[in-house]
Amino acid sequence: METILILLVVGALNVACFFIGAKVGQKVVKGEPIELPKVDPMKPIREREDRKEAKQKQEYYDTIMSNIENYDGTSRGQKDVPRG
Repeated sequence: METILILLVVGALNVACFFIGAKVGQKVVKGEPIELPKVDPMKPIREREDRKEAKQKQEYYDTIMSNIENYDGTSRGQKDVPRG
């Protein structure tokens, strides 16, 4: 069973590589420039850090607003404001 699955996967990859090669070959024959995709591996990392920072700021402001709403002249009902 595993052997048949492996043969099917390898066969599918061979067909995919053939079509990609044919497409690139046609571009070469037509004289079109071949461009490699521009991959920036740091982009997802930066986006994740930006989302994390935005979440921390939102929690900070939510805590402050909650403290303002619960203020009655004493420290009862007040939450600690998270520090960066």
